[in-house]
Amino acid sequence: MFSLIVLVAVWYALWGKNNPNTSRAVQAPKKKSNIGGIIGFLIVLSILGFTGRSIAILLLAFGLPALLIGKVISAATRNAKREESPEYRSIPENFKLTQTVSKRRKIVSKFNKEYELNLTDEQIERIVDASYFSYSWEREIYDMSKSYNHPAEWYRSDTMWLRAYLSAFPMMNITSDFEMQRRVVEDAFRQIFRELPPGQFMTIDSAIEETNKTFFTLFDEATYMIAFRYMQTKGMQLEFPNAVHHMETEAERLMREYDEKTGAGEPYVSDSSVGSPDPDDGRRRGF
Repeated sequence: MFSLIVLVAVWYALWGKNNPNTSRAVQAPKKKSNIGGIIGFLIVLSILGFTGRSIAILLLAFGLPALLIGKVISAATRNAKREESPEYRSIPENFKLTQTVSKRRKIVSKFNKEYELNLTDEQIERIVDASYFSYSWEREIYDMSKSYNHPAEWYRSDTMWLRAYLSAFPMMNITSDFEMQRRVVEDAFRQIFRELPPGQFMTIDSAIEETNKTFFTLFDEATYMIAFRYMQTKGMQLEFPNAVHHMETEAERLMREYDEKTGAGEPYVSDSSVGSPDPDDGRRRGF
């Protein structure tokens, strides 16, 4: 029995804790996993007459080397796959993030709570799973592990568009494909600015207030302007809220109403013509 515990512990330390599926299986044993198979295999060995000592010898002779070799191959394959991805080639930056699934999950969960994001448990799991093959999602988790003097410091990144989306939308669509995630965010921003163009408002605050009221979003000035500038880079023609423009328009409206009330624009009649005799009037009277 001791050898069984040793094998499972070694296997989990070298392999299982860095595998999202295994990590979930440990947390939710009802889900299908390889742990049950390993335990069953060891039980079969015991039934066949292998003692704890003989199992330990097999473990040391064959099990540990196999696990170590598998660990090395897995790490090499994972790194090669990540480095071959377009997103890694476009923004390569060396950083070190824990390979343990539970620790990555803890980082995202903690950040989600502290920064009042609205990621669900399923979305957190999806981000964690994606981080093992997506450089960009791995980088997002790494940045979530940092300490910031001010929440706005988190936005300072090439992916500020994503972070503004995570912060401003209470209901989000999260996908493991980072390029697809970019399109999801772009579509969400485009819908907002198409239906409520910023240029139709007098101030940025009124634009944000109306946007949040209409779309049930949580934009503040920082996230709204990040979305605004990002969509400009995508070719969307957007005007900034302009109080002067709207004041002139209001003045023009008031002038038009004043003209309508006072009759402005009708033919002008000189006061000097009032009361002057009509030359034909005398002839008609016999003068």
